[in-house]
Amino acid sequence: MTSLDLSRRAATVLLVAALVVLTPGLALARFSASSSAPAQSVGTAVLVAPTSVTGTYQCTSSGGTEGVSVTVSGFTDTGPAGSSYAVTVTSEDGPSNSSTSTAHTRTVSVSQTNDKASTKYTVSIRSVYSNWTGPLWSKVVSCTKGSTNSGSL
Repeated sequence: MTSLDLSRRAATVLLVAALVVLTPGLALARFSASSSAPAQSVGTAVLVAPTSVTGTYQCTSSGGTEGVSVTVSGFTDTGPAGSSYAVTVTSEDGPSNSSTSTAHTRTVSVSQTNDKASTKYTVSIRSVYSNWTGPLWSKVVSCTKGSTNSGSL
């Protein structure tokens, strides 16, 4: 091995050593100014039972069927915007019908075979938001045997 080879090897070793020592300094980063993130507020929403429900019901009796038609004309809901509302009418004898919508007004009817007796129907409204459901507002209305009586919710 000649002195020229030894010089080249020594220079190469020194160059590699210098690169190993100096290269991490090139990738070093730091923050020079301080600032704070903007404030964020977080809150919760609560689904509540509708209040101040207004509307009417009309009992029906014709031939072999009886039932009730319920018209909800409005209610107050202080829950989150974008909620839907399920209005359900259920007979004490089993049949029911439901309608879900964002509207505060709608008509829902249910009918069944005429049993020649007075029948009670439960009208209920529940707020719905995504997969959550709120408390139930409900009222029982009575339809007398063979009658077409009506009333207010």
